[in-house]
Amino acid sequence: MIGIVGALTSALGFGTANVVIKRSLSNLSIPQTLMMSTLSGAFFMSIFILLNGASERVTTNLLLLSFVFAVAEVILYLVLYKTFSVSNVTVATAVSGTYPIIATLFTVIVLSETIDISSFSFILLIVLGAILTSIRWEDVFKKGFNQGDLVQGFPWIIATTLIHSLYFPLLGNFTERGSWEIKLLLIKLFSALILFSVFFLIRKQTILPPKQKVPFTSLLGLLEVIGWAGYTWATSSTEGRTGVIIATLNSAALVTAVWAYFVLEEKLSKLQYTGILIIVASVTALSL
Repeated sequence: MIGIVGALTSALGFGTANVVIKRSLSNLSIPQTLMMSTLSGAFFMSIFILLNGASERVTTNLLLLSFVFAVAEVILYLVLYKTFSVSNVTVATAVSGTYPIIATLFTVIVLSETIDISSFSFILLIVLGAILTSIRWEDVFKKGFNQGDLVQGFPWIIATTLIHSLYFPLLGNFTERGSWEIKLLLIKLFSALILFSVFFLIRKQTILPPKQKVPFTSLLGLLEVIGWAGYTWATSSTEGRTGVIIATLNSAALVTAVWAYFVLEEKLSKLQYTGILIIVASVTALSL
């Protein structure tokens, strides 16, 4: 039960953050939104560390790796925020969540591992779900398919998916030993330094939002910490119920869809919502 609550907390945190990002980008630049998210994330993570009593021996190797991951995180979030700014956040979240199939195909093609029939079937279902979600079917039914029927920002969605498939498995490997809290805090601090150097010092851009926008954008850091805390809580309390935990974690895409429907008034076709459900269910099954 504890693991399920943690997974639901994680899904709620990450899923809600996507909608806050989309809303923030409607009147702020990408550097402003990302910088505020990074700073507030470091702030709330520091509070979490103090309350949790986490500790980690800070070595040169740890600092170097944290800086490398910070560079990767900045690239990931710049692409993700660009995706959200030009695309439907519900579609982008669902399709980018298909990245586990890339890791699976990598093991088959590069590492020559075998894949069973059930896993291959789930991969096909994920692809089907992505197709259903990524196309404006009402236009297809009216005049036939052409490239313009793909949802807006589709190339950016693909780029986000590819970067996710590389970054998150490596980040998971980096944080699975020692204090994940300290490591994520270091990544956030280095990310803020990189953003300040690139956008403020070099490109001379405004990197902080107006004062009246600070409280809302600060939610991003809080939601991300909630997401990571819930994830760690869930995975450390599985007690043989890993399948249920994974299924619950993958519901973040559904959380985004619900929030986007009511807050952003993003409405998709029935086929697109069916595609999202197929993606969530198939990714869950493939993860098992």
